[in-house]
Order: sequence, then C-alpha cells, then structure tokens
Amino acid sequence: MNQLEQACYDIITKNMCRTDEKVYLLYDTESPLANLLSSAYISVLDSMHDDNITVREFKNPPQPLYRGGFVNQENPHADKQTRVITSHNIDENKRVWLNHHEVLEVKTAKDTSLQSEPQEQLVDPEIESIKNELISLPKGSIVILVQSTNFRLSTFRIRLELFHRGIHVVEHNHLSYIPEEQFDTFIDCLVYRTPEYVRLERKFTELAENAETTRVQSVNGEFLTFWPVEKIRGNTGDYTGIENKGWTFPIGETFTEAKVLDNVNGRCLVDTYPREDFSIEICEPFELVIEHGRVLPSPHFPPGFQKLYDWVIEYEWEMLVRELGFGLNPAISTTTPLRDINFHERKVWVHLSLGKKHGIFGKKLPKAEIQRFHIDVFVALESVYMGDTQVFRDGKWCV
Repeated sequence: MNQLEQACYDIITKNMCRTDEKVYLLYDTESPLANLLSSAYISVLDSMHDDNITVREFKNPPQPLYRGGFVNQENPHADKQTRVITSHNIDENKRVWLNHHEVLEVKTAKDTSLQSEPQEQLVDPEIESIKNELISLPKGSIVILVQSTNFRLSTFRIRLELFHRGIHVVEHNHLSYIPEEQFDTFIDCLVYRTPEYVRLERKFTELAENAETTRVQSVNGEFLTFWPVEKIRGNTGDYTGIENKGWTFPIGETFTEAKVLDNVNGRCLVDTYPREDFSIEICEPFELVIEHGRVLPSPHFPPGFQKLYDWVIEYEWEMLVRELGFGLNPAISTTTPLRDINFHERKVWVHLSLGKKHGIFGKKLPKAEIQRFHIDVFVALESVYMGDTQVFRDGKWCV
C-alpha cells in the first residue's frame, strides 16, 4: 500500500474498528483530491474481498450555495451552483438567514445565460436513491463520504441523520478547496496518530480539571486568560465507549471553552483568519482585546477581518469568544498549511472560535438567541499554561 491507502485502511480498521460490519463508500470525482482519495479507498476495499461492501459514485451531487453562514461565492463549482435548488435547500437556508431566491436574482441579473434556470427543482431521483440506500443500512454500518464540497441529501446534515440511526460515518468534505500543491500535506495529516492524540487529550484533561486558569501567551508577551474551562473534548479518532463513531477527517484536535463565557479576558495577537471563501489568510499579527468574553472593536483590524467582525455584530450584536482549541496534527504547520480553515485548525497551535455558534457547547446559550457564526482564528503563539504547567513552547506541545 502507498501512504494514502495505508491511511484509509487504518481509518477503517483502527479508528472505526471494523470487523465484518457493512461498509458503504459514497464519493464524487468532481475535484482532483476527491478522485485521488476515493481511488485509495476503493483500492483498500477491493483488497478486502468482502461482499459486505458497497461502493457508489455520486455522479451529480448538488452544490451548496453557502458554507456556514456565508454565501460561498468562491465555490470552485460556482458555475454550477444553481443546477440543483431543492425545497429542503431553501428551507435550510431560511433557518440560517439566507435565501436562495435572492442569490439567484443577483446571479441572473449579472448573467443572462442563467435566466432560464428554474429557481426551484424537485429532488433529483439519484439523491432519493442514495438517501434510501443509506438510511436502509443496518445499525452499526460504516459510511464513508468523500465529497468535493458537501453532499446535501436532506434537510439535516447527512452525518447527523445517520448517527441518529446508529450508523457510523467517516466524512471527508470540502476537498475541492485544497490545491494540488497541498495534496502531500493532506495525505500526511491522514496518517494514523490516534494514540498520541489520545495521550495529549488525557494530559490536557488532567491538567484542566485542576487549573484555575488557562493562559494563552502571544509572541508579544500578552496573555489571554480563560478562567475554569469545560471538560476537554477530543477529536482524536478514538471512539471507545462512544455510541456514534466517526468525525470529519483529517482529525487531531482537542477543545474546550470557559465554563462561564464572561470569564475570558486579556489580549492576544492573531496571525491567521478565514476569508469569505473559508480559505486561510495568513497576515501580519493584529491584536484582539477581549473583555468579559467579548472582542472589542478596533481601528487596527485588517480589512478582511473587519468585514467578518461587522457581520457578526450585525447579526449577533457582539463578538463572543467561545472555543479554545488545541490543534494536535503535526502534518499541518505555517510552512505546510491546508488552505481550508476547517482542516487548518488541526495544526499544532491554538485557535479560538469567534461568534456564538458552537454545536458541542450550544446549550449554554438560549435557543432563541441567534447563534450564526463560528469563525476560527489562530493566535500568534508563544506559550500556553494550564494552571502553573507550561503545555506549549518552542512551537510544540511539551506535556
């Protein structure tokens, strides 16, 4: 096996602990990386000589008009964004404050070739066929999703819907956002390192339980202080004792947040934040001043971040600091980045999420409160302390 095939084999056999469970691989080939990754999975599954395996290509997947809370105008498939607009897409976007019809009106005004496109279509029969196959799988099955963007098969995210049915999911999404020069980094970050991730998670958990504060020091010496934090949660690939196995791969991260969201104070320097298309912007460090868990306005924000800040203020009225994330994956670094922010956050470093949205700790805020944004930013990091114990120095975790 080559390195990528070995990584795929380890995900199936070590992370998902597969013995004889049903495996269903659903993939598209609309981006080079999705083609490369799906070919590796197919090679591994073929080598198992197992009749309990299904492989299906999604030949015409719908392209989402948005990612997160943003209209994703930089989608590599932008020319095809209007090809499938279904009723469940529209309902879903209404819930996140977007409206497909408004987007289509803008596009048709600019491009007369799109004026004949219908604004709403019925669900493609292929989508119904795939969804029926997936939800008919026996409990305990393993579904592998290899997606150039993000398969939209129902009103709910398909991984969560399958979890509700007791079906385990390995999800690879947004592969079309990774340029070819970063393919080697992406392959390296899939290498099986779960034992080391688990060791770090346990050590962080032990220290956090006994620490009054967790302090993040930027390269200018300033500290951002979190008073007692929630129990450390891990994205390590170890699903022992967990009912729903699976996550979005690549993995390698632990995260927490302040038990009381007001109890985050201090300053930090940020050197990486997401652009509107969710690619990373590595920049000259700029300062965030945080009081009682809120990012204060500043005339010194770079224009790209200022735009994000303004959006958050417009919809959520304040920019709240939520997640304190510790990336663990050594394949990702400043010199070997991954363009997509959701992958880059696995980098051995500290990231913060700005905005009120956090699925894991979501119940901390009232349901009636708008929770639209989760914007990951990276600290220009010098060190991290849990209590009196230094856990990060010289560019690496030191526990």
